[in-house]
Amino acid sequence: GMLEVIKSDFDRTDTSTEAAEKRAHEEFVEFDRTSKTDISGKETRIQLDTEDVLTTENTIVQKMEDLKTAQELLDGALKRIEDLTPTCVDTGMSFEARVAKREEEVVALKNALCILDAEGVEADCQGQ
Repeated sequence: GMLEVIKSDFDRTDTSTEAAEKRAHEEFVEFDRTSKTDISGKETRIQLDTEDVLTTENTIVQKMEDLKTAQELLDGALKRIEDLTPTCVDTGMSFEARVAKREEEVVALKNALCILDAEGVEADCQGQ
C-alpha cells in the first residue's frame, strides 16, 4: 500500500520535474540565441552609429573651415566695397561739375595726343 503510493508520487514528481527542466532548458537555449542575436545587432548598430558620428564631426569641421573662408572672403569684399564707395558714389561734386571736369580731361588728353603725334597721323591733330 503505502510504499506503492510513495513510489508512484516519486515517479510522477520525477517525470514532471524532468519535463519542466527540459522545457526550461529549451526556453533558455531560445532566449540565449535571441539575446546573442540582439546583442550582436546592437553592437553592429553601435559601430555604425560611431562611424556616423565621426563622419558627421569631420563634416562639421570641414564646413566650419569653409564657413570661415567664406566669411573672410565676404569681409574682404565688404571692405573693398566700403573703400570704393566714396570714389564711386560720394565725390562731393554735382553732376554738372563732374561732366565739366571730364570734358576738361578729354581736351587735355587730345592736346597731349597731338603733342606726341610728331608724324601728324591723328585726324584730330591735322589742323594744329
